[in-house]
Amino acid sequence: MNLTEQQQNAIKLHIQEKEVIEKLFDYLSRHEIVGEEIFPYLGEKFSDLSDRYTYRPVSKDTFIRRLPFYCYKPDLNEGCIGNLSQYVNGIISKHMTGQSEHDFDNWLEKMYCTLETMLYDLNLDVKTIFEYPIEQTGYCSRTDILFEWAHYLELTKKFDIQKKTPEHLIVDYNLLLERANLLPIIYELTEQFIGEYISRSGNIFRMEGTFPCDRNGQPILRWIGVTIKNAKKIWAVVDKKLKGTLFVEATPKTAIWGLNCWGTNDDGTDAWYDLYIAPLLMEFDFIALKDIRKREKLTQQQVADAIGAAVRTYQKWESGDTTPDCHYLLRLMNVLDIREINELTKLIER
Repeated sequence: MNLTEQQQNAIKLHIQEKEVIEKLFDYLSRHEIVGEEIFPYLGEKFSDLSDRYTYRPVSKDTFIRRLPFYCYKPDLNEGCIGNLSQYVNGIISKHMTGQSEHDFDNWLEKMYCTLETMLYDLNLDVKTIFEYPIEQTGYCSRTDILFEWAHYLELTKKFDIQKKTPEHLIVDYNLLLERANLLPIIYELTEQFIGEYISRSGNIFRMEGTFPCDRNGQPILRWIGVTIKNAKKIWAVVDKKLKGTLFVEATPKTAIWGLNCWGTNDDGTDAWYDLYIAPLLMEFDFIALKDIRKREKLTQQQVADAIGAAVRTYQKWESGDTTPDCHYLLRLMNVLDIREINELTKLIER
């Protein structure tokens, strides 16, 4: 079936090479379904689209509709780097492992439909579509951010908001989510070192990650995976992408907890971990002492003998009548194989 004049013009708008245009006209006049073989057939320019993950056979009309994305090449001289393959890679990295090929196809189709909506319904140009998620995060292949942006754009129509590319998407998006009575996105802390999420210099504690901030530059703590109690001062130093450092100036009663730092609970629910507990919030945990002794399969007499204390003195520690001094505490940690002091302490209050 021959192409309409409108279809021909749409193709010519995105492909300038006469030989390629002729090949594509010829192919499309003979096929209603455009298969993966189309890209090798058109030549080297389209070679990066010819793998089975990037493309699935579609109707002729759909192929022409998506041609702007297939043909787009970023202008590296302008600092542009986003392209279709990167967002397909985002789907691959997030949805290939542990999922069926059918599920992957659904995610791929969702991506293409999202791109079409942005281009044809919201009048965003292809360059903006591919570059904006990179500008917001500093990373390529962030298809998840593309989807969040698409949802943000959907909400802007509901609330009659004109900003399509806000300066800080994560802030404007969360504001709209809350306005729509939906759960906002919580940005968890990132590791500073292997397994470490907090560091300190004197009474100043620092954590790293992405930190949404308000117009005054103050961190919006309800959107950050950290709970802070009794701090003297809290502030953030972030870049244009809102990545940086969260600072806490502590008092003798400050407590800091991190969300899911070392994983969620066994049932998948969120887990809060102690990152710092100030001295005036801590007390000796006599119940933990008893549990640890039983874990090590030792009697009260054996522990008392090992640390050079009377058994009656040790029994008072386990009953909570008295607490060991630092001298005996160090000996207890040695004998009971206690690696961290927080194993023997608990919060006075939360």
